[in-house]
Amino acid sequence: MENNLYDTINEHSHMPYYVQIKCYLRQIIKEIGPNALVPSEKELADKFGVSRGTAKQAIMDLVYEGVLYRKQGKGTFTASHIARNYDRLPTFTQDIIRSGRAATCKPLKFNHSVPAQRARVFFELADDETVIRYKRLVLDDDEPIAVVSSFLSGHLYRGLQLSDIGDSLYDALDKKFQAAPTQAHDTYSIAEISPKTASLLNQPENSVIIYSERLAYLSDGTPAEFVESVIRADKFKLEVDYKSHEKDDKASSSVEVNFRI
Repeated sequence: MENNLYDTINEHSHMPYYVQIKCYLRQIIKEIGPNALVPSEKELADKFGVSRGTAKQAIMDLVYEGVLYRKQGKGTFTASHIARNYDRLPTFTQDIIRSGRAATCKPLKFNHSVPAQRARVFFELADDETVIRYKRLVLDDDEPIAVVSSFLSGHLYRGLQLSDIGDSLYDALDKKFQAAPTQAHDTYSIAEISPKTASLLNQPENSVIIYSERLAYLSDGTPAEFVESVIRADKFKLEVDYKSHEKDDKASSSVEVNFRI
């Protein structure tokens, strides 16, 4: 990387040394692609003439941001993120497949149950009415990335069986009922992981995870699915692009949202 702005430490810069090293790492990350080994703390310390503690701070900042990940005894690697496309209502399995990797779902639970209060309100159910609950572990090339629990309308999807569902729930609903959700409202928040979920996702029990809820509807606005997802924070990235459009001499604006996991 000859003549690179961040190839050496600029002692006169206002940026701390570890920030300059982060900038250097970001540059090489763009060049080497996902799941590639990056320089070690010692290599960075030697290259820039700084302490290993300074080099480690640069690396760990990028680990916390989800740009890098570490493997015990093997080193630090560039993270692999999956682009989310909005040509249709997105799902984890479709995103993974679109990225050229193998997506699978491991069923954890499939039954009829009385849902939590939020789901009952969404479906406008009486206290004793049930919904179809389908809980599964989503894997990307055999690596667990999310635990997803779908609560489905028993009225819309009467007769749905676990055997009807492959790796894509929405494909199954479209094939069997011609009634897959087409619109949704998603929310995301940071939460602490439970011991059981940590075990499912192969994460430490003190990990931070992304908790998401989805309210999904048919094209006519009929409530179809209430979803709770627990997603590995190191595999999920949210990007938002804002665009303005001119039409009929009137300015209009839209928001394009891109997810990466």
